Order: sequence, then structure tokens, then C-alpha cells
Amino acid sequence: MSFGSAWGFASRQKLEMKKQIFFALFCVFTLQFSGQTTDSELTKTAIQYRISEYNDENNQHLKAFTQNLELALQQTDDFSEFKEFRKTIDSLNMTLNHYQSEKNDLILHRLSDGFYHFNYITKNRKIILKDNKNHEYFTEIHSLNDDEFLLIKRMDEMSFSCYEAFVYRKNSQNNPLPFSNNKVLSICSWTNVDDSRPGEKDTETGLYTIEGGMKYYEPLEIKFNPKNKNISYTFYRLKDGKKVTRNGKYRNGNFKIKSYDARTFEE
Repeated sequence: MSFGSAWGFASRQKLEMKKQIFFALFCVFTLQFSGQTTDSELTKTAIQYRISEYNDENNQHLKAFTQNLELALQQTDDFSEFKEFRKTIDSLNMTLNHYQSEKNDLILHRLSDGFYHFNYITKNRKIILKDNKNHEYFTEIHSLNDDEFLLIKRMDEMSFSCYEAFVYRKNSQNNPLPFSNNKVLSICSWTNVDDSRPGEKDTETGLYTIEGGMKYYEPLEIKFNPKNKNISYTFYRLKDGKKVTRNGKYRNGNFKIKSYDARTFEE
């Protein structure tokens, strides 16, 4: 091969390589610009976020992963086509859940990473509500009518948990409707209680032993019956231990039911 031919061949190789690089960059730009992401890009940002090990608002890896996660929600209802991503989050001990409303037009998505939760509601693959926080996560979604839905979420702290219920309009995100004179039905109960108490007296030391210790109780739940659109919860009254069940039926765009907070020791 002559020098001129070799130089021409090398030039064509460089030109072809530049074309391939340009095409790859164009594809990445097009995917992002068109509101899409790829399985590999979502997986990569998930790993980078997970390695960063913190969730504050200045974490650029969290921002990048959140952006790709939200782009993916515009492409899928259950991430079934994002096979690499689903496999990777399993290995990262992150859990992904989806719940559909009774009309199947709304989907609740929850990706949990320890105490941090990515919470979304989508309609026709459009995000209509999101709330990504530590210790708080969406648990249920129910259709109330063609325009409104019920969202139930849970918040866990060290010694107590709260369930909250909201009514939203499907086309009015982040603006809950009035709920029994408030914007939310809130049920808070103790979950970790110190049940330690003096035991028998030690004859040698004269000191009393300690019995019991920290005790865990299941949190009080908000329950909803989609058939009759009735919301309810049950607790035991502090003053006499009587079992109390409160109910509220969905009428005229509202539930009439009182909230409950065991931490106030008022009931």
C-alpha cells in the first residue's frame, strides 16, 4: 500500500470514527431532549447515586438519577422493559412497587432506598404528583370519581408512625382538596414504647432488676373500602381502653371524619 493510499485509509477511519462519536452523542442528546432515557443511562445514574450515600438536595448524583427516573416514568408503567435497571436495584437493596387505582387510569410508583423514598403518581405516563422524602412514602391510591382520587401515605419516625389521607383532583397536582375541615386526615400512633419496669429485688446487691424493655406496636392504619367509599380507623381510648372506630363516607367531594393523634394523650 502506497503512502498516499495509507494516509487516505487512515483519514477515512478517522472520519468514520468521528461519525460514530457524533451519532452516539446525537442519540444521547435526542433521548434527553425528547423526554426519554435509556436502560443503561438510568442504571448508571442509579449506581452513581447509590454510591454517593446521601440524599440532600445538593447531591448532583441524586438529581441526575431523579431526572432519569422521571424520564423513564414517561416511557413505562412498570419498568418491565428496563431489565438492567430492575436487576441492578435488586442488587442495591432498593425496592420498586406499583399500585393501580380502581379505574386503572392512575398508577402509584414507589422506589425505596432505605429511609428515602421516590414517590410518584402517573396518569397516561405523565407525572401528576410527586413527593420524594426521607421516612415518607405513598401506600395506596383509589379512584373516587372521574375527577378525584384518594391518596394514602405513611410517615415513620423512631417512636411513632402516621398515616395520612388526601383527596386530589386528577388535573390539579399538589393542591389537595379540603378533607373534613382540613386538607388531610392524619392518624398518628406510638410504635416503639419503653415498657421497662422494676422487677424483683436482688438480695445480694439490694437493687431491683429491670423487666421488659422497648416494645413494638403496629401503627394504626387508615382503611378505605372502594365499594362504598368509606374511610375508617380504629383506636383504643386512653381513659378507659374502649375500642373506638371512626368512619367517614365520601359525599359531595368530601369525607367527614376527625383526625387522631395518640401523642397528644387527649383521647
